[in-house]
Amino acid sequence: GYTQAFADSIIKEAEAAPRIVAVTAAMPGPTGLLPFQSRFPERFFDVGIAEQHAVTGAAGMAMGGLRPVVAIYSTFLSRGWDQVVYDVALHRLPGVFCLDRAGVTGDDGPSHHGVYDMALLAKVPGMRVLAPSSAQELQQMLHDALKLADAGPVVIRYPKGAARQVAADDVGAGLEARKLQQGDGGVAILAVGKMVAAALKAAEQLGADGTPVTVWDVRSCAPLDPAMIDDAATHRFVITVEDGIREGGIGTSIATQIAERRTDTRVTVLGVPTKFLPHAKPDRLLSQLGLAADGIVAAIDAARSCAISPVS
Repeated sequence: GYTQAFADSIIKEAEAAPRIVAVTAAMPGPTGLLPFQSRFPERFFDVGIAEQHAVTGAAGMAMGGLRPVVAIYSTFLSRGWDQVVYDVALHRLPGVFCLDRAGVTGDDGPSHHGVYDMALLAKVPGMRVLAPSSAQELQQMLHDALKLADAGPVVIRYPKGAARQVAADDVGAGLEARKLQQGDGGVAILAVGKMVAAALKAAEQLGADGTPVTVWDVRSCAPLDPAMIDDAATHRFVITVEDGIREGGIGTSIATQIAERRTDTRVTVLGVPTKFLPHAKPDRLLSQLGLAADGIVAAIDAARSCAISPVS
């Protein structure tokens, strides 16, 4: 899963770079940091249930020349929002935030859904927000983030549970998006993180019905890759899919940037509605929210139907 991929990767990176330290707030086990604590006890800091202190402490470590990696749940980062913005981002400090349980977490309870992180953090000046679509992408992103942090903070957000597994040559790099398959200029799906698997399944269903679909793995939610936006703007229909809040989310930013290039591309933004989500299995919730493959296909069919329907 994603947590194990992070656990393995941070140890590998720390073995090569002695200034890397890990910080958490009473969640070393669930975030995968227990192996790091065992391997590097003097470089591990658990501050207890005090996310504000975790972030400000990491800011001080960064000012002192260390490379702090702060690992907490997505939903709990909101407790340290002021510190993220004014203690870290304002000073462009080299911190990396690894947000576990991002998106629709399901049976951890209504308070644990991590659906606000992208919409909030993408608005912080200078913040880079990355979302891996596989275990291998997460490991690459952590490696890249520790270098990108030279210019300021980086966030990597990933869900709870099993991760896609891909080949070594099926991984991106840096702040670039990845085109996973090419359509015919009709429909493009731009998917964020975990939603890539659903997007590929939807594209397979549409392809079987004679509709070739372009699929992009967004990867970098902030900043967005201009090459991806340019390509999306060449399509008649674009569907964005994210497991974060829809209003003010990444899809909205994508739609805005596409509109700056081409005004007749029809963009449909799929995401989590502005309401509290219940306790339920993630797949069930995602299906109910229209964020599974069938929901993506339905959104594409609806967009195309509206485009060809006569005006009454």
